[in-house]
Amino acid sequence: MSTASLSLQSEVRGRMRPINILRDLPKIADLVELCFHKNMDSEGQRYVQQMRSANQNSRFLQWANSSLPMLGYVWEDGSEIIGNISIVPFSKRIFLLANIAVHPDYRRRGIARQLTERGMQHVRERRAQAIWLQVEDQNDPAIHLYESLGFESRAKRSTWNASIGLKALAPASDPRITRNIGRFWPYQQAWLMQAYPPHLHWYRMPNFEIFGPGIKNWLYRLFVESDLRQWALQQNGMPKAIVSWLPMYTRRTQLWLATAPDVDAQSLSALLLHARLSLRARNADLYIDYPAEQHAEAFQQAGFSLQRTLLWMEAPGSSQPWI
Repeated sequence: MSTASLSLQSEVRGRMRPINILRDLPKIADLVELCFHKNMDSEGQRYVQQMRSANQNSRFLQWANSSLPMLGYVWEDGSEIIGNISIVPFSKRIFLLANIAVHPDYRRRGIARQLTERGMQHVRERRAQAIWLQVEDQNDPAIHLYESLGFESRAKRSTWNASIGLKALAPASDPRITRNIGRFWPYQQAWLMQAYPPHLHWYRMPNFEIFGPGIKNWLYRLFVESDLRQWALQQNGMPKAIVSWLPMYTRRTQLWLATAPDVDAQSLSALLLHARLSLRARNADLYIDYPAEQHAEAFQQAGFSLQRTLLWMEAPGSSQPWI
């Protein structure tokens, strides 16, 4: 170990321990807000507020501590929490390491590395199939840290928020836009798989099959999710772009976008504006998650603003077979 590394390690104060949901939530909320406030969306703000509110509900905390324990670790220096890592389990033994945060006054001391290593160890002991995390694409020190721990970049995606009022942007009706899109399903399905590749489907994505035609999907929409809305932009009888919307009752609502490779920015922005206008009565807090640097001009023309771009990174899980 180099002299510099020894020096950094010697400066580390405090200790790492598992999260105690009965008393840690307010301090974790403060730390997460401090470290991520610049790019925190409305959902993130609600998440932080919910942590603070939950701590004031003793019955909830007692139940959650025994039934739904919050997974993760904190770094504590005296009575202060100055580091955190949350562990979020998903289906098929996939785990997300989230809220990896260190107080600015304690950075470059190896705390983030130790927290991340402990998180990786935790999920591998539980036979994780894959370990994921998300990091801002401009955060080179963090990216280099995660690469040194075995994470590899798998995708780079941008979040676009519908932030500009519709009055200044509302276009005239466009005859190319239709809601009769069943015949376009093969195109839509292929384009969705390009924009939202299968290796990311574990993270908050619907079963795209319900967007397609057929009696099974019709029955699902009738009895389970009746408010699916879709619009297609067509040219000479062929689709150029299709946007879909499903109501989400616990968080912001996402527009799911499928486009032909050659769709132009002006036409795509007209489709997105049409969708926004159609949904304005719902007061929907809309956003788009899409591969970075694709259709940026169209999103801006439709009144979306870039919130952040995240690098999705994956590390292998446990090498031991599932028992």
